[in-house]
Amino acid sequence: MKILSVKDLTIEFHDHKLPERAVEKVSFDMDEGEVLGLVGESGSGKSLTAMAIAGLLPRKRLNAFGEIIFEGKDMLKIPRSELRELQGDELSVIFQEPMTALNPTMRIGKQVEEPLFIHHKELSDAERKAKALDWLEKVELHDPERVYHSYPHELSGGMRQRVMIASAMVSDPKLLIADEPTTALDVTVQAQIIKLLLRLNLKQKVAILFISHDLSLVKQISENVIVMQNGSIVEKGKTKDVFDSPVEEYTKKLVAAIPEVRF
Repeated sequence: MKILSVKDLTIEFHDHKLPERAVEKVSFDMDEGEVLGLVGESGSGKSLTAMAIAGLLPRKRLNAFGEIIFEGKDMLKIPRSELRELQGDELSVIFQEPMTALNPTMRIGKQVEEPLFIHHKELSDAERKAKALDWLEKVELHDPERVYHSYPHELSGGMRQRVMIASAMVSDPKLLIADEPTTALDVTVQAQIIKLLLRLNLKQKVAILFISHDLSLVKQISENVIVMQNGSIVEKGKTKDVFDSPVEEYTKKLVAAIPEVRF
């Protein structure tokens, strides 16, 4: 069943003398529980597309045309009040740098609980804490009680990224946008985060839009893939087909750039 439909998404900035198009006529669909990879070089429009889907782009300095239909609502046109009802509840985002996304002055537990406090006011303080601790355990953080009472600077980079995932998942969203979630991590922790996301996809049935410039990671995690260049989609399809038999010259060059591990 379709959970997201993006049709002819075009994003135009107006902070210069002439409008500049950063994303042009991007269209794709996502099904419930699907893992979709979104790849391309820096500046290709990946994150802008994701932020438009999440409703996180400012509406004053840019124009966004087309449609982003999520849960039957157009994310580009609904009032901000309706948008806030979806953000952090039905739709969540994992950002690439948890140290800038987490509040350094708040303990981890309160930050993980925040989506519940905003969207599920029927829960008591004890119920919110129990759910936060449950998710800190689900993302495989040892001693979740200690982590709950810690500040972000007291945790490692990998632990902070797991906290971000717990915070994104605590409200049981239907769509999770992972924007370069492993960029700041070493390869060992990257592999752990990828496995964790795949387990959450399998167990929680959450759809994941996985954004990265690292094609080897996208190849591991996604069923389908979209390749972007200069704000437009140049190729899309089943991940195996796109990686094994790329059609477009740009995709061929990206695939050829994937390093081979030899022993």
